[in-house]
Parts: sequence; C-alpha cells; structure tokens
Amino acid sequence: MSNRSPRIIYRMTRSFSASVCVIVLTSGCVVEDIDALIAERGVTDCPSSTGTSESGLETSSSTSTSSSASDSSAASTHDPDTSSTGESTTTTQSGSSGSSSTGSAPPVCGDGIVEGDEACDDGNATPGDGCQECAKDSIVFVTSEIYQGFALGGLFGADQRCRSLAAKAGLERPLTFTAWLSTPTTSAADRLVHSRGRYILVNGLVVAQNWDGLTSGTLENPIMVDENSETQDTFAWTGTLASGEPALGSEFCEDWDDDSGLLKLGGAGLTASVDATWSFFEQTVCDSGARLYCFQQ
Repeated sequence: MSNRSPRIIYRMTRSFSASVCVIVLTSGCVVEDIDALIAERGVTDCPSSTGTSESGLETSSSTSTSSSASDSSAASTHDPDTSSTGESTTTTQSGSSGSSSTGSAPPVCGDGIVEGDEACDDGNATPGDGCQECAKDSIVFVTSEIYQGFALGGLFGADQRCRSLAAKAGLERPLTFTAWLSTPTTSAADRLVHSRGRYILVNGLVVAQNWDGLTSGTLENPIMVDENSETQDTFAWTGTLASGEPALGSEFCEDWDDDSGLLKLGGAGLTASVDATWSFFEQTVCDSGARLYCFQQ
C-alpha cells in the first residue's frame, strides 16, 4: 500500500459536444500532470460530484433560450404572416364586408342596364328613341268606338275596352292600357303609372314629356287620334280633372255601370283641346255617346 495521499484526476470526455468532468480517485497521480491536462483541455472550472450541471452547459442553454425568445419576438414584430397581423387583417376585411352589405347601389340611368324601377336603359340621351329618363314612351289614344256612360261596366269594363281595341290595332303591350276615368272614390291619378317617359300618340306626336307635363293643364298635342291613327274630334268620358283627380260635382254615371244612371250626368272632356278642358269640359247626360282616353302603362 502506497503512503502517497490520494489525488484527484480530472478526466475529460465529450458527450453530445458538451464537456463532462468525471472525478476519479487514484493513489498514483502527479499534480503537474493534472495542471497540464487542465491547460490542454481548457477547463477552468469543474463542479463537485454533487453539482447538477456544468457552467458551460448552463451558459449554452441560457444563450439558446435567449436567442429563441429574441427570434420569436422579432418574428412577432416584423413578420406580416403572424397571427396578430392576421387577426387585424381579418377584422378589417370583416368591417369592409359589413359596410358593403348595407344595401345595393341604386340603378344608374344611362349605363345600358335595365334594373330597379327602370322600364328601359338605352345608354344614351337621344330624344325620340322611345326611352327617356329610363322610362319607355307611353302610347295614348282616344277610342274609335263610342260608349254610353252608364253602360261602360265600371272602371274594369272601361279598361277592358281600351285593351281590346289596342290588341286589335296591334299596339305593343295591349293588356297594360288603362282608361283615363275616375269615380268618387278612385281617381285616374291613382290608377295610372306616373311615368317619367313621354306620352305619345299612335302617329308619334308628343302629348306630354312626362306625367307632370300631362297633368299640368297644357298638352303639346291634343289626344284626338284613335288606336288606328284616325282623328276623332268629339267628347270623351272622364269624370276627371286635368290633374287626374275626380271632377267634383260629377255624378259619374253611377260609377259608369248602372241603369239608374241613365238620366244622370258624367264629366266629359274635349278631344281637340290642349288646355285643361281636354280632361273636363262639362257634365254630359249619361245616355249620350262619348269615347274614352286610353293610356299605356
């Protein structure tokens, strides 16, 4: 048994690129050899066997963690594809979508697309082409036939007479024609479409530029041309003022549909007039004959 004191030898091994210090007790160890080994391996510190980790590993781990945190922070700050930026984008898109869904855009007159309440849209402002302010021209005629005021069949019967004559004459949309006729409770203004387009005769002459012009009390041309483009200078049953409202004081031939109205009166207008008398000129006995004004809708 040697009398030399035990010496501590530091043996360096490598595992996964990390230096591990193993303590081995031996009885034959030279201090100078130990110092040389330490100098060669570059080990400056070695914890005791009770230590949990080496300072080199701790430093490496700390550096790695710090580096990862730094990279993560940088990515969050500068990367446009990060989750926070995506949420912001999603929110913005959602807001934009909500704004655009508040209602559809109104129709644009003149873009060549018929939409909304437009009757036509030819994409131009050419006068006389059948489309004005995105509304079609409406044909107006006075009937070629004569009717007794008390035997019109009411408002419905009068409309049917207009439609029958329009169909026989080959006019467009014959089933839309409506008689310019009122009762005490229903006005012609309520029965007809207030068109933005022109009102024209079968021969193409303009009666009025629009509804306002028609009901202004002055026409551009008289409504004295029938569905066959023939002139009729006579009376027309209306019971209606030029404004489209019922003519006060008229007996309306008992709503234009009753034998009891045989000896009563109904309002009538003059087909040859261009002032307010085109619609109402006088009260006429209901058993006499007169025509009807018919308006395309």
